[in-house]
Amino acid sequence: MSGKKKEMGSAVARKSSLIAGRTGRMAFVYIGSTVCSATVTLINSLVAGISLGSDALAAIAAAGPLLALEQILHCMYGIGIDKLMVRSVGKGDRREANRIFGAVLIAVLILYLLVLVPILVFEQPLLSLFIKDEALVGMMIDYTLPQLALSPVFECLLCVERAFRVDGRARLLSKRGIVTNVTTILFDILFVSILGMDLSGLAWASVIGSALGYTLPLSHFFSKKRTVKPDFSVILSFREFLYYIKEDLRMGNPGTVDEIMDGIALGAQTAVVGIIGGSGGLAIWAVFKSLRGVVLSIANGASASVCVHTGLLYGQKDYEGVRYSVRESVKIALVTSVCTAVFVLVLPGLIADLHQIGAELRPLCVQCLRIGCAVFPALALLTVVCAYLPTVEKLGLTNTLVLIQKGLSIVAAAAAYYVGLQSFFAGYVLAVWTAAIVLIVLLIRDRHWFVPERNPETIGSYSIRLRSDWISALSVIVQEKLTGFSDAAEFNSRVALVLEDGLNYIAQQNPEKEINTDIEIKHAGDGVLMTIIDDGRAYSPLPELAREDPGKPGALEAAVVLGLSAEVNYDRVLDLNDLNLHVKPIAPGRSAE
Repeated sequence: MSGKKKEMGSAVARKSSLIAGRTGRMAFVYIGSTVCSATVTLINSLVAGISLGSDALAAIAAAGPLLALEQILHCMYGIGIDKLMVRSVGKGDRREANRIFGAVLIAVLILYLLVLVPILVFEQPLLSLFIKDEALVGMMIDYTLPQLALSPVFECLLCVERAFRVDGRARLLSKRGIVTNVTTILFDILFVSILGMDLSGLAWASVIGSALGYTLPLSHFFSKKRTVKPDFSVILSFREFLYYIKEDLRMGNPGTVDEIMDGIALGAQTAVVGIIGGSGGLAIWAVFKSLRGVVLSIANGASASVCVHTGLLYGQKDYEGVRYSVRESVKIALVTSVCTAVFVLVLPGLIADLHQIGAELRPLCVQCLRIGCAVFPALALLTVVCAYLPTVEKLGLTNTLVLIQKGLSIVAAAAAYYVGLQSFFAGYVLAVWTAAIVLIVLLIRDRHWFVPERNPETIGSYSIRLRSDWISALSVIVQEKLTGFSDAAEFNSRVALVLEDGLNYIAQQNPEKEINTDIEIKHAGDGVLMTIIDDGRAYSPLPELAREDPGKPGALEAAVVLGLSAEVNYDRVLDLNDLNLHVKPIAPGRSAE
C-alpha cells in the first residue's frame, strides 16, 4: 500500500478543483451574459445618436437616475436571494432555502407595486420640477414609462433566475441574457432606424427582448436538474416570513446603500455635466456611461459567480475554497477591465465617431474618454469585492467602501462645477481610485480575505481522481492522518474504510470515466464528518440506505448498514454531487461485524 501512496504524490493535496475551481469557468459564462446586457445600453446610445440625434442621447443620460430606482429596489429586496439560499443549502437545509425563495418573491412583488405605481402616475409633474425643457421631459417619459410599468414582473423573474443559480445552470441563465439582448438590438434597429419611432421604440424593444429572454430560465422549472422551488406557504407563518425578509434586507443592505449613493452621485454628476457642458456634455457623459456599463457588466458577471460559490463554501466553512474563489473572480475582472481601458485609451476617436459626436464636440469627447477610462480597473475591483464581502458577513466594511467612493464622487462633481468637464472626469477617477486603494490596503493587512485561515475542525482536505489505486492509497493516508487526532485505532480504520467504500460507490456510478472529487474530513460532535463532492452524474443513495433490510447491500450500503454507524446525507448543488458521511464510534456492546 505504501507504493500506491507514494505514487499519488502531490495529487492528494487540496487543489480547490471543484466548487471553488468552477468560479472562473462560471464567471466567464455570466460575463458573456452581462456584457450582452451592457452592449444593449451601448447600442441604445448608438441608435439614439445616429437616428435621433444628441438630444435623445441627453434624454437617455438624464433618465439614468430614474431608472436607477429600479436597481435600488432590486438591491434592497432581490439581490440577497441567491446568497441566503446557497448558504442554507451549504448548511444542508433545503427546506429553508425554498421558503426563502417564496418569501422574497412575495415581498418583491408587493414592494414594486407599492413604489412604482405612484411614480408612473406622477412621473411627468415630478420630472417637470427638476427639468424645465418640456421636450426633454417628454422624451424621458417615452423612454422610461414602458420599462418601469413592466419592471415588477421582470424583477420577480430576475429573482427566480438568481435562485436557480443554486443549481449551477450558468449556461442556461447566460442564454437568457444573450436572447434578451440580441432580440432587443434587433427591435432597436427595427423600431427606431426602420420604422422611425422615437425613444419609446428603444424602450419597447427592451421590454419585448426581456419578455422573450425570460422564457429560458422559466424552462428550468420543468428540468430534472432543478432542486429548488419557491415555497409560498411561508406566508402562513408570518414571523418566519418577516425573519427571511429581514435577513434578505440585511444581506442586500450594502448593495442598497451602493445603489442609493450611486443614484445620488449619478444625479449630481448628471446635473453638473448638464450645467457645464449643456446637451453636448450630457451626450459625452452618455457615451462614457455606456462604456463604464460594459466594465461594470464584466465585474457583475464575475460577482454573480463569486457570490454563489463563496456563499456555499462559507456555509461549509471551507475557507481555503472561499479565498480561491474570490481571487479567481478578481483576477478575471481586473484583466478584462484593463483590456477595456486600453481599448478606450487607444481608440477614443473611433468611439466618438460611432456615437455621431459632432466635429465641434469630438476633441472634448476624446479627452474625457481618455481620462475616464483610467477608472475601469478600480471599478472592477470594488464591484467584485463589495459583492463578496456581505457573503462573509462584512457588511459594515462594504458600506464604508461605498460611502468613500460615492461620497468622494459627489464632492468631485461639485468641485468640477467651477473648473470644467475634463476636471469632472479626472475628479471621478480620483474618487474611485481612493476607495480602491483603501480596499487594497485592507486586503494586504488581512491576508486571508476576511475569513479565518482555516476551519479548526478540519483534519484534512484532498483532491483526487477516482481511480481504484488512488482510492486505496488515500484511505491509508487518511487513516495515518487520523492517528494524530485520535488514539482509537479501530475507529480510525473504520473511518478510512467508510471513505474508501464511499469513493468506490461514487466511482461505480460513473464507470465510463475517472471523475474529480474534493474530500474534506473534519471533527463533528462525537465522530468524524466526511464531505465528498464530485462532478459525476447524479445518484440517489438515500433510498437504499434508508432501508433496514441489509440483504442486498452495495459497497457504500455495506459500510453504513452493517454496523459502521455512519449517517448519510446527499445533495445536488451547483451541478455537483455532495455526499456527507458522519461516522460515529460504535456503541458499547455493538459489533461491527
